[in-house]
Amino acid sequence: MLSGIVVAGICHDNDLVSAPLAPEDEYVVLVNLGDQPVDVRGWSLTNRKRDQVDHYRYLFPRFLSNGDPWELAPGGLMLLYTGRGTNGATATDGEAKQFRLFQHRAACIWGDPGDTACLYDRTGKLVASYELPESRSAAR
Repeated sequence: MLSGIVVAGICHDNDLVSAPLAPEDEYVVLVNLGDQPVDVRGWSLTNRKRDQVDHYRYLFPRFLSNGDPWELAPGGLMLLYTGRGTNGATATDGEAKQFRLFQHRAACIWGDPGDTACLYDRTGKLVASYELPESRSAAR
C-alpha cells in the first residue's frame, strides 16, 4: 500500500437505538497512516457487494467547498458521509486536518453483510478496502 491511506472502518448502524441510522449519520473512515501527504483528488470509493460489482461510486472532488485544493496529510482523517452536508475541513493546532465529505444520498448504502468499501486512486488501482463483518456481534 504505497499511499499510506487505509479504510479504517464503516459506521453503518447504531447500537444505542433500535432505529437504523439516517444517511447523515452513516460514514466511512479513511486515515493516512503514511509519512507523506496524499492528493486524493479524482480518487473514488465504492461499495462492493457480494455480487462482486462496485455500487454507489463516489468521486472525490477536486476542491473543497471554499475552493481550496486539498490533500490528506500524514495522520489525517477523512469521514465520508452517505447523506447530505457541506464538504469541509477542521484542524487543531499541531494536528492534521480532519475532512468531512458528503455523498448527498437519500438512503443508507452500508449494512449488508459482506459490503466492502473499496478505495481507488485516480488511475483506477485499488488502494485499500474494508469488509463489514458478517454480523453486528462480530463487529464489537
